[in-house]
Amino acid sequence: MHLIWGTSGCLARCALRLGVSSDIVTGMKFHKIWLQQCRATRRIKKRFGVESALSYLLGEKLLNFAETADRHPEFAAELPRFQTEVWNVFNPYELAGYLTTLKPSRRKKLQKLLYVNRSSSSQRAT
Repeated sequence: MHLIWGTSGCLARCALRLGVSSDIVTGMKFHKIWLQQCRATRRIKKRFGVESALSYLLGEKLLNFAETADRHPEFAAELPRFQTEVWNVFNPYELAGYLTTLKPSRRKKLQKLLYVNRSSSSQRAT
């Protein structure tokens, strides 16, 4: 497989890890993949239920995206938008319920991703 993305294939490998098909890797804006993943999550939620959708988006895609954001500024810039969209796809009860099913280390990672901006914005409002 031959990938074109600047001077390294790192972003392409990251995109593949985030679930992008190798057929559409070349020329894609990888840092925007969360848009497709959230659309897919809505379909998963309707067809297979909330638990499957939460597992897909939070347990897989959001965590991988956040790890990639630590190394790539274009992903880091999109992370807050991704986090906000998670709250548009799921209600607070669905998110809280899912988090209770996880092992502590994974739960802490996701809590940090899901609640960090919400708590700081609610503190500013008061």
